Formats: sequence, structure tokens, C-alpha cells
Amino acid sequence: MIVVTGAAGRLGRRVVGLLVDQGKEVLATDQVAADDLPTEFVRCDLGDAGAAHDILQGAEAVVHMGAIPGPLRDDPRVIFKNNVDSTFNVMTSAAELGLRRVVFSSSAFGMGWAHDGNAFVPLYLPLDEEHPMMPFEPYGLTKQIGEDIGRMIARNSDTTVVSLRFTNVALPEVQAEFPWPAPTPENPLTLVMWAYADARDVAEAHVRALDAEIEEHEAFMLAQPTTRFTEPTIDLVKNYFGDRVEIREGLEGNASVISTAKAQRMLGWQPRHDWR
Repeated sequence: MIVVTGAAGRLGRRVVGLLVDQGKEVLATDQVAADDLPTEFVRCDLGDAGAAHDILQGAEAVVHMGAIPGPLRDDPRVIFKNNVDSTFNVMTSAAELGLRRVVFSSSAFGMGWAHDGNAFVPLYLPLDEEHPMMPFEPYGLTKQIGEDIGRMIARNSDTTVVSLRFTNVALPEVQAEFPWPAPTPENPLTLVMWAYADARDVAEAHVRALDAEIEEHEAFMLAQPTTRFTEPTIDLVKNYFGDRVEIREGLEGNASVISTAKAQRMLGWQPRHDWR
């Protein structure tokens, strides 16, 4: 059995559907009701350690998507407590119960999303998994901490952990508005929002991550192949950051500022959807 937390959300629903379509036994859970899912659903507050432990009884793996999804959805203190407590409870119980795999919905916002669009200056581009996480706000910090919890339990148990750092999921109606005007220092847009993610591809990555061959913990960046803009990415980077950012291979044309090479190599994942 595979437990999917956050199953009432737009991504959680897709992951549940994909797993059910594959013939998997799935137990879905969330803090809010979701009576229309194609599998058994149990309402659960994962901030309650006992409830989190109970929901994982008999499971072989868990896809942990449950969280307050973004830096602006609630008070920063509420976001931090909810996201960190629930992740600690889920991952700790997974290790105690001997689950083989945790797939954790991390976020590219942990790389450096900021309210001030000029605040995050990356060390190099495109961003990859070797670039340090540099959160500016509590939501991104909860994802960095969640990955650290995953590393800890993977070191101390037989449970392996995959963390998926996907960027802002743009729904079809948002993608229909692309291309956006190119960002400038005068009209800034924080760098990780230059990239975007498609819900269909992100859901597929979660499913693939359940059976990927990894040891202990691995993190993977996820994004679509291009930016939200038509302008050449290298030109945008130079105009926006000047000579403060090292430009590496992979930014040709309007390529995304996020590299997904590792996910493609180790998960066999290919981003199939593009706003164009």
C-alpha cells in the first residue's frame, strides 16, 4: 500500500489517480475532506504524531505532499509549524515502521524565492542540485528542513528518501497567458519564478520517484524546459544580474533557469509539456 498525503490538493489528486491507474493500492489522506477520490480516503492531521504513525501502518511507501503550499498562504509561524511538524512526523514514523521509500514534495522556492524580486542572486545558472538552498522566507525554509529530516532518517534507517524540488505549478489558464513580459531590474521577478512547472509532469515525477534506484537521500530539481518568456535566457540573465552570475551550459534559447538533467538521468523523467 502507498499512502499519499495532501491528496485533496491539485497535485495530490493527480498522483493518486496515476497510482490507481497503475493498479496500486492507495490510501489517500489530507486535513480537508476529499470524498471524490478513486480510492480510500482518511482525514488526518499529520501534525499529530500519533495520527501520522497510525496512517502509515501497513504501508510500503508514502508520497508526502501535505503542506501549506506557499509562502503567502498563511502566517509565517503557522506555515513553519505545520510544514515542519507534519514532515517530521511522517518521515520519523516511516522509518520506525520500516517503509522502504518516502517521496517528499520539496520546492525550488527553497533555492531562493523572495518577496523582493532582486533579492536572490544565484551563484551560477542554470540552478541544479549542487547549488546551495538559500531560502529567504519560512516556506522555503520548511522545505530545506524537510530535506534535512529526510537525510537524517535515511542515514539512520533502511528508509530511502527522494526530495522533489519543483517550481511554481502553473495551471493551464496561467500558461495560456504566456509569454510574460521579460523581467528587468526595474520590473523584477524573483528568479525561480522565471521557471514554471506543469502539474502533469510533476505528478509523474512523484510516481517515478517511488521506485527509482537511489541510496539514502537524493534531491531532484523539476521544471519545464523553457522560461515564461520568449527572450533568450542568457540575455535576460546578463541584463538582470550583470556579471554577478556565472553562466554555465544549458541556457541556450529560452531554456529554463532550472536544470532537470539529474531527474532525467536518475528518474527516467522527461518534462513533456511546454507552454509553446
